[in-house]
Amino acid sequence: MSDDLDAVLDRLEEWLEGNAPADQAALNPPAAQVDIDAIADRRFRLHPDLVAWLQRHDGVTATRGHDGPGIILPNGFILHNAAGMCAGQRAQEEAIAEWVDENESEDPDLRDIYDGVYGYLFHVRWVPIATDSTGGKLLIDHRGGDGFGNVLYGLHAGDTDGPVKVWDSLSHMFGDLLSALTEGTELRLPGYADPVTPRLSSDSQAFVRWG
Repeated sequence: MSDDLDAVLDRLEEWLEGNAPADQAALNPPAAQVDIDAIADRRFRLHPDLVAWLQRHDGVTATRGHDGPGIILPNGFILHNAAGMCAGQRAQEEAIAEWVDENESEDPDLRDIYDGVYGYLFHVRWVPIATDSTGGKLLIDHRGGDGFGNVLYGLHAGDTDGPVKVWDSLSHMFGDLLSALTEGTELRLPGYADPVTPRLSSDSQAFVRWG
């Protein structure tokens, strides 16, 4: 785990424990290593921060859907467990294979122009880490180069454009979340019209709400 992410998560959990205990309780225990390994299944290298996050928390258990304890990210994003990430990655592979099968007869060279044809919508090295109520996803980019580890947003219903970069790392994502929670500052994700500000519910076991 990067030192930055380790420090951010320590502070985030301390804040949740003291201010939003229902959210803290919704964080799952660590994922089993076999479930973490299954996400990439030796086909590519998982970003170390993603591995570290899963070794700390296997996503969240959101008992009240997209608006209740465990929804620590804005806009109703539910953080997936390792099995959910694996299923999301495989779903993209299946969508790619289906698209190629449907169009290959028209252009036998489609497999040679992989990224240019459907890389803007799906990619086998995008790992979904969270989903909102509209189907929009936060993805960790595992393609090579400077974008390795970027957090992207996209793949929502009716999407005709590729995912957009929101953070350059999982560390910065959780860092911005921590700042918003501790300082009451706004967060805004691409695709959403308005920024949102965190507040605490009035429940005896408080949790974060965004609005």
